[in-house]
Amino acid sequence: MASTRRSRVLLVEAPPGAGKTRLLGEAAVMAAENGFEVVGGLPGAPVPVPAPAPAPAPHSARVPGTAVPPPAGTRTRARSRRSGATADGPRPHPLAPAAGGCPPVPCPASAVDAARARLRDTPEHVRTTVALDDLHLADLPALTALCELITTLAGRPVLWLLAFAPDRDASPYESVAACLAKLRGRVPVEPVPELGPLRGDALGQLVADWTGADPDPALLALAESVNRTPRAVIELVRGLVEDGDLSVVDGTSRLQPHPSGAAPGAGGCLPTPVPKRFSTLVQRDLRALSEPTMRALRLAAVLGSPFAPEDLSAMLGEAPVSLLAAVDEAVDRGLLVCGERDLAFRSEPIWRVLLDSVPPPVRALLRRQAAEMLLSRPDGVARAALQLVHIARPGDTQALRTIAEGARRLLATEPSTAAALATRCMELLAPGHSDRLRLAKTAVEAFTRAGDLDRAITLAVDAIDETTARATALPPALAGDVAALRASMSAALLFLGDTETARRAARDALAAQAEGLQLREAVITDLAASCLTGDGTAAERVRGILGAPDHHPRAVRVGALTFHAFGQWRDGRVGDAVRTLREAVALEDGTGGPRLIDPRWFLAFALTRTDDHEEAEAVIERSARAAACETRTLTTTIPDVLRAPLHIARGRLDEAEAAALAGVGADGPHLPMLAPQAWLVLALVALRQGRLAQAEDHLRTLEKDFPQHASRPWWAARLLLHAQLTEAQAGSGAAADVLAETGAHDGALRELLLEDPAAAAWSVRCGLAAGRPEIVRAVVETAELLCARNPDVPAVLAAAAHARALAEGDAEALADAGRTHRNPWARAAAAEDHAMLLLGRGDRGDRGDREAAIGELDRAMNAYGALGGERDAARVRARLRELGVRRRHWTQAKRPHSGWESLTKTERKVADLVAGGLTNQQAARHLFISPHTVGFHLRQIYRKLGIQSRTALIRLKA
Repeated sequence: MASTRRSRVLLVEAPPGAGKTRLLGEAAVMAAENGFEVVGGLPGAPVPVPAPAPAPAPHSARVPGTAVPPPAGTRTRARSRRSGATADGPRPHPLAPAAGGCPPVPCPASAVDAARARLRDTPEHVRTTVALDDLHLADLPALTALCELITTLAGRPVLWLLAFAPDRDASPYESVAACLAKLRGRVPVEPVPELGPLRGDALGQLVADWTGADPDPALLALAESVNRTPRAVIELVRGLVEDGDLSVVDGTSRLQPHPSGAAPGAGGCLPTPVPKRFSTLVQRDLRALSEPTMRALRLAAVLGSPFAPEDLSAMLGEAPVSLLAAVDEAVDRGLLVCGERDLAFRSEPIWRVLLDSVPPPVRALLRRQAAEMLLSRPDGVARAALQLVHIARPGDTQALRTIAEGARRLLATEPSTAAALATRCMELLAPGHSDRLRLAKTAVEAFTRAGDLDRAITLAVDAIDETTARATALPPALAGDVAALRASMSAALLFLGDTETARRAARDALAAQAEGLQLREAVITDLAASCLTGDGTAAERVRGILGAPDHHPRAVRVGALTFHAFGQWRDGRVGDAVRTLREAVALEDGTGGPRLIDPRWFLAFALTRTDDHEEAEAVIERSARAAACETRTLTTTIPDVLRAPLHIARGRLDEAEAAALAGVGADGPHLPMLAPQAWLVLALVALRQGRLAQAEDHLRTLEKDFPQHASRPWWAARLLLHAQLTEAQAGSGAAADVLAETGAHDGALRELLLEDPAAAAWSVRCGLAAGRPEIVRAVVETAELLCARNPDVPAVLAAAAHARALAEGDAEALADAGRTHRNPWARAAAAEDHAMLLLGRGDRGDRGDREAAIGELDRAMNAYGALGGERDAARVRARLRELGVRRRHWTQAKRPHSGWESLTKTERKVADLVAGGLTNQQAARHLFISPHTVGFHLRQIYRKLGIQSRTALIRLKA
């Protein structure tokens, strides 16, 4: 329209409550911001503030044809609502309904007349926007007048925004359609795409607007379940507030807890109960469904979610073809979603409402019928168990046997459900029953795989205590069950990171195991715990297993190979360790069933450290595919832990941090046994990005929560990071003191150098700067030893060559070493080291050396920058400045003039450091700039934030 200078009509057709009015208001704001004259209100005009208020009566809608004023200040209100205030003043209690209503509006004829008058007074060349709402309720004279006005002004740059609801059963709709038909061909008419339900952040923001706080997942799930229109969501939230079903806790709006309607112990097999208000709203909508569809949905709710179409067909006693109409209607209404082989309810709250609509006595009969039907099928035991668990009673032997078998079958794929079945079955058996221990073992394994390790351990301890308290001497069969339960408990303890207790539990299980029976969980846990605690007998037991493979199950041999490789790595035989792990993976691939220790985890770590990134990625992908076949298991976050160091090696620091956060349980269950690796990644990312305080916090968490002993696999990596952080904070001398700790532990320096291809060169650099020739000598000798043991591992050879050339001051050899590095961080470090050697030649050098050094520093700076190593890039940039070379390192960004968002990247770093208590001098050393530059940045920070002191800055950051 801006180019043609002619009128254009945009039609917004959507059901009531879909957001038409808001859309027109936002469009008017945008038009005003882009120089349009807005008819129907100017920016800054008073508008209703969308704050919690009683819903208007159903018939108190705006008069049709009302001109929509632009919602001035709407965006400001949306932002400030989280902080408890609006642009108009203090906000009332977030959950308290407020009085309010719509302002008076003109009649339709007046709206059209007003628009005509405004347009008459507006110069013809001025671009204008006219917004009119609720045209489906307008009478014919008003619509005719509007149509005539639009066609009369077709030659002027007027944008008409016309909104109406598709009420095709109402006679006025025909008038709207007829009016619009007259416009076509005379002015360009374009429909706006359909206003669908809100999604993602938009839906969360709407709920937050009406509750005063961000919603938790359960509340958001309810909102999504009624999310046909924003009005429906608002009606739900307001109703929940009025009923007292919402509370704000720690800045999050949550549903009040409701009594569980599930059978005890079966909570994992039923959707969570829903508030009465939600149920009422959904049931009101369900009344619009046809009777066959409603009948099918209620039966499907009993079957569960997901459910097999053939099961529903059998329960209905109808042919599959009869399901088509019901399924189509349910999917079209957003109640069901289709999978490849099954159907499922779109949300658990909808499922719960439909389930509750079936009277409990009838529901029990239907569950019994469904179980009998499923048991007649070869693969129906698990699904039958899910029905029987809700209706079984003590003494119902057949039902309890089915539930127990269903739990075992679901163990690998749905451990949470398996745990619910097993624990419910235990509740239905009398204390002392012979099956309780076997069920406890199933439940412990299920809880372990689901990541609920504490509950697994507690259940095991309680079951063992209950059994041993009943008799001083257990019968052999019962003693075997106790031993098997101890073995399962030992695995949970190992995953929890309590290796000492895990080893004791495993050995107790092995000591009590029945003759001729080998508890593989206990054997593998004992080996793992022994290796992790530095038990010297572990290597001998591994050799014994590998020397008699026919006497041990395949899973035990896989574990032995894995921990044999662990010992080879610590001995510095990297190539042998990788080959052994590949052998373990090949053998493990044929075992089937759940894995206790997966050799692919350790192979991925080893390949990442030897710069075999492509193979490491392939190994991780295989592990991820295996985890994807399981539902909510402990292993689903393991691929994140494995990928995190690989992301760092490839220079993807943000991705590394996100993966590591998942690995420490930031978003759900995690494997504590591997969490130290994730904390190391978080610390390294923070260090390389110059966030030293955060790096220190992550290392402190690692040191506090996990044992620190040289036998631990993360000890050497932690020591290396500690030394590098100390160098950044206190200089090379203090860092050298940290490195010297390796001398107190046999093999510690060897393991430290294997942690990172650049570790050997960094350690030499640190020793040279600190004047500690003994450290330099020890590092070079250890690197040469690793070379001799790994002549076929390029990463080890390159690291040794780099360290040796740096120690000897051989610039040419260092250049050659840099070319052999496959690790991008090590290549960048080699370029920086090469430059410093060229500059260090002094009188022996020439101008060519200086230019070559600048070129190498440029290469190092660009490489560090591309990898996200902000601190390393800043160090190299400072060295270039010392040579009189300045390199631009900022980008222009459009920022506001004040507030935190107005700060540049460097200003934010300065603010963080100063607010953390550092002086200008200390901050300057961290950022590799001068104290004067820090002072300049501080003045800019004070000006932009409207403060005048460091104290005010600290208070703002708190």
